Amino acid sequence: MGLISIDPVLRARYAQGAGIYRRIPAAVARPQSINELRAAIDAARASGLSVIPRAAGSAMPGNNVGDGMIVDLTRYDLDHRLIEPDVRQAHVTPALTLVELNAEASPYRLRLPTDPSSGAWATLGGMVSTNAAGPRSVRDGSIRPWVRGIAMHTADGYLDLERGREPDRKHPAMVRWHDTVVPLLQRHASVIRDRYPKVRKNSAGYALDCYLESGDMVDIIVGSEGTLGIITDVGLRLQPIPAHRASLRVAVRSRADLGATIEAIRLHDPATLEFLDASFLRLIADRPLTPENPGLLSAAAGLLLADFEGADKAEMMDRAVAAARAVQRTALDTRVALDAEEIERLWAVRHGASPILAGLTDGRRSLQVIEDGCVPVSQLGAYIEAVEAAAASQRIDAVIFGHAGDGHVHVNLLPNLRESDWKSRVRSVFDCVSSAVIRLGGTPSGEHGAGRLRAGVLEQLYGPDVMQCLRAVKDAFDPGGLFNPGVILSDGSDPLSMLKVGADAVALPDGIDEYLLQIESGARWAESRWDGPGTG
Repeated sequence: MGLISIDPVLRARYAQGAGIYRRIPAAVARPQSINELRAAIDAARASGLSVIPRAAGSAMPGNNVGDGMIVDLTRYDLDHRLIEPDVRQAHVTPALTLVELNAEASPYRLRLPTDPSSGAWATLGGMVSTNAAGPRSVRDGSIRPWVRGIAMHTADGYLDLERGREPDRKHPAMVRWHDTVVPLLQRHASVIRDRYPKVRKNSAGYALDCYLESGDMVDIIVGSEGTLGIITDVGLRLQPIPAHRASLRVAVRSRADLGATIEAIRLHDPATLEFLDASFLRLIADRPLTPENPGLLSAAAGLLLADFEGADKAEMMDRAVAAARAVQRTALDTRVALDAEEIERLWAVRHGASPILAGLTDGRRSLQVIEDGCVPVSQLGAYIEAVEAAAASQRIDAVIFGHAGDGHVHVNLLPNLRESDWKSRVRSVFDCVSSAVIRLGGTPSGEHGAGRLRAGVLEQLYGPDVMQCLRAVKDAFDPGGLFNPGVILSDGSDPLSMLKVGADAVALPDGIDEYLLQIESGARWAESRWDGPGTG
């Protein structure tokens, strides 16, 4: 098979990623070198097709599907991987996964601390494109501060960006940037600073607030979701791997105590701080995941799971034990784990729901529609209550979990697809929760990106002046709208159209629907769609 394919079966295998959408592309390309990448982009432009960059396909909000040419980057420049232990940096292909990067860095006792749960298959290009985060973001932030440089192929060709160094001002994108974007940002600087949410992480749109602080173009590209060009090289800072780890599990007595319990733990510098709501625990309450306290999952309002890391074992243990003592008043139960086996037992509860959600056979289907809201930590309880109220009002079950230390929760709605009005009720929940997260000072996307799903919400979040700036950024880099149209900046389409479920889902060739469901339910995102079954 050549560089570009229009085979209908192969195209159908790229019709879905994680998330809710199904859109069959017109073509698929899988470049393995910069020359092949340029040829694919040129071919798409000549054919009037948009370009949709894609790697594993595990992103949620629809930024990895589209009607144009999918550019599969999973085989791009695979030999490019350089670890520089003396300066704690890496320069690597965007196709490298997080697990592969850390395997390359681990002999030097180094790692990239950003650790999304998809790290086994998430590529660094995808992580940079969405400003990915994960459990360690409570201490180490999202990937943005760890990115030292980015090389990319724009609509006008190659552009090299490095922190602390001004980009080539003669590059057409930079000419347009200085002519149109910089004056707008200067004019609207106070509005930008006022309208961007004051949350611990935000992946909703271009990071204008970060750029105003740093003046660094890298901050614009991180989180741009493939809308400004295709990343071809990533430079990263690395972190020493801590020598010691302990874990703390806290069963929260009531929802009202959640905020105070989180803050009490945060005072002791946890590396991670995760939350499993009672809605999550009910799914796994009959599983032997807490053998030392069999009734704990059904009695708790939620579980908090925290990791503590450090070079000094005694100091780290002091912090873990002090955190456990600090929450005695609000906890039903606390447990500290020291050795690796005991730590894994504590965290086993976190991994218990995914197989259950994927295996539902009662008509319910897990849909990631409101799955990325992030609010100030003090508003987390209010946000969860708003989600529950919206879901209950529409008779839809919701499973809630996430990154408590950041005020960030993921929500899986479980509509029953056997009910004729399920889509209108899901839409009502989406609209209600989107308004609630903004009202509470939050963002609709903490770490997954706006994508197609939340693009239409950004106007409500940021207002017209900021939206004018976002459109100017897009026009500076991609004046022809070649890359990922409809992502970040809405094209006016219904965010709940082109779904992969329901009676109006686009039909796929025989066997492909089942194949894509197996990819999703088995978390087989590392599996190549290019080499999948049934190609004609």
